[in-house]
Amino acid sequence: MSNLDNLINKILDDAKKEADRIMEESAKINEEIVSSKVNEANEKKKRLIEKAAAEAAMMKDRIISNAELKVRDEKLKAKQEVMDKVFTLSKGKLKNLNEDDYVKFLRNNIKVLDLKGTESLIVPEKMKSKVKSMGVVPMISDDETVESGFMLKDKDVTMNFSFDSLVDYLREELESEIAQDLFKE
Repeated sequence: MSNLDNLINKILDDAKKEADRIMEESAKINEEIVSSKVNEANEKKKRLIEKAAAEAAMMKDRIISNAELKVRDEKLKAKQEVMDKVFTLSKGKLKNLNEDDYVKFLRNNIKVLDLKGTESLIVPEKMKSKVKSMGVVPMISDDETVESGFMLKDKDVTMNFSFDSLVDYLREELESEIAQDLFKE
């Protein structure tokens, strides 16, 4: 029996050694799997953090860009309001020209026009007596007036030299020049 016991002990020892080897190998494989999964999770975490950082940077840039656009739009709006006020004030000053300046304006403009002599001159009510005393145009309308500047009518043709019309006509041409003077940046 001792041979049998030796054989059983040897088989049991071999089985125990095999079980220990399998357990050791299993532990090693488990450690590799866990390590692999941890590395995979860390890589995924890193990619997610990078993606979130990129999205945050993009969102920040978009917010800054939108804010800059709003500021630019507000600046443009304010500049346009100033320009509108400048032209409104200019029209007001022109409407309130003194008689001498008005007469100078009227003479300078009438002398460059090719008049037939049949035209009717329409002027502001407050300037009628002064213009009549000048004798520039044969016929000055008694029943029509303009708010500012003057108009010439001849049958179907009307030439409008009212200050509002002249300023509006020249506005586009003058805006860039005025803007350069007002908004030096």
